[in-house]
Amino acid sequence: MSGKKDRGDKRRPVRSTEDFGDAPFSDLRLDGLPEPSNPPVNAVMVKKKEWIGMGERLEVRREKSGRGGKTVTTIAGFPARVNAPMRASLLKKIKTRLGTGGTWDKDCMELQGDKRTEVVPWLTALGFKPVLAGG
Repeated sequence: MSGKKDRGDKRRPVRSTEDFGDAPFSDLRLDGLPEPSNPPVNAVMVKKKEWIGMGERLEVRREKSGRGGKTVTTIAGFPARVNAPMRASLLKKIKTRLGTGGTWDKDCMELQGDKRTEVVPWLTALGFKPVLAGG
């Protein structure tokens, strides 16, 4: 004896894949379903009370010189009313969102890596007018 259990008639028949055809979801209907309320994946959602900017122009640059070959994204032009606690909070939020390191160098925010495309929509959502500066 091989030690296998006798299954008898307890097995269920397997449907062939021909029952589904080329498009298994073609028969699904969207009638009566609500419209999706989710924002686009790359949209940045910021609450109105978190707005810091009032239309100020910020320069977003990619820099490499004097940094040992490492690429850094710099954001300059923050207004004087953005004080130290606000700056620390702003930096922490963006570092968490982008999953990168960063620091403040005087009045210029520095983020590790080329993050210009991710930073611009985020700053726009905060009420600033970011401009890609430099080449």
